Amino acid sequence: MTDANESGLKTIGTDPYVGETPQEALGNWVTPNSLFYVRSQFDYPEIDEKSWKLQASGSGGNEIAISLDELKQLPRHTLTVTLECAGNNRGDLNPPAPGNQFSNGAVSNAVWSGTSLSSVLSKMELNKDVVEILFEGADVGSPSADKEPEPYLRSLPIELAKHPDTLLAYEMNGEALPLEHGYPVRLIIPGWYGMAHVKWVNKITALTEPYYGTFQGEKYVLRYQDGSEKPVQEIQVKSAITAPSEDESLTCCEDYNIEGHAWAGRNGIAKVEISVDGGKVWTPAELVGPSEQYAWRQWNLQWKPESSGEYTLLSRATDQKGNEQPTETLWNELGYAVNGQKGVHITVSS
Repeated sequence: MTDANESGLKTIGTDPYVGETPQEALGNWVTPNSLFYVRSQFDYPEIDEKSWKLQASGSGGNEIAISLDELKQLPRHTLTVTLECAGNNRGDLNPPAPGNQFSNGAVSNAVWSGTSLSSVLSKMELNKDVVEILFEGADVGSPSADKEPEPYLRSLPIELAKHPDTLLAYEMNGEALPLEHGYPVRLIIPGWYGMAHVKWVNKITALTEPYYGTFQGEKYVLRYQDGSEKPVQEIQVKSAITAPSEDESLTCCEDYNIEGHAWAGRNGIAKVEISVDGGKVWTPAELVGPSEQYAWRQWNLQWKPESSGEYTLLSRATDQKGNEQPTETLWNELGYAVNGQKGVHITVSS
């Protein structure tokens, strides 16, 4: 298993380890496993792969246990999915919000293989009164000083749990899941922020009432300054410039590519626009590379700076439902879903 501390990630936290993808790796369409961002609530659990089983409890009190080999015998499903931590770019907020102060790198893209969660649900006796499926990770810890240790728990509405693209994944980029990414099995919910993709899944339970807990109700809630709030769920439309990098020096009157990615959760990207003057004039970029429903979309724009000086480059994405990336993030108490346009400052010399 890859040791995240030695993988080349930019370290954000150490207890447990938290690391973001370095700027130079964000230009790849698929993020290598060793450079895929790492975010966990608690330390990695100890997994005995020989004895591991997925426990599944239906609404009628029946329970089944599925080994990893048995899970792999179920129909295989592969998807390319971009995961973004709900706190990505939290470090850009003003005033600051508590939590890991991520810059651009708590977002990565990988090819995930496993079986549709529905393949397991079909083996459980789910009554019509089931409204959610609860997922329990093998990772356990105290979420705060005043709380007793508890496992990581999240639930999904039954309709989303039954969606064929909601996966129990056991492979990442053609390899067994690394421990830091949830070995042996993790949940993948295309288009939802990272906190929903429960790692080290060892138990799923049918619920007849909505779940409320530490990581779904207390944390991962958007609490706005006007007093309103809503749960953190689907990824918001967003783009990022991967080249040139912040404070890079360019030479006047030469051709350069402004490059980056755009993503919008479960919605495709319709267009990306670039401004080289801080948002006054916008120019369409070209969408390039692979186009898959749940993966970020690469884009580029050829640009020739005509004069020396200081420039602020901006990107702005619009998804296929017409949602446009905002100029600024709507500030919220815990610093989630940061998707405002982020300027890249460069210097052009003569």
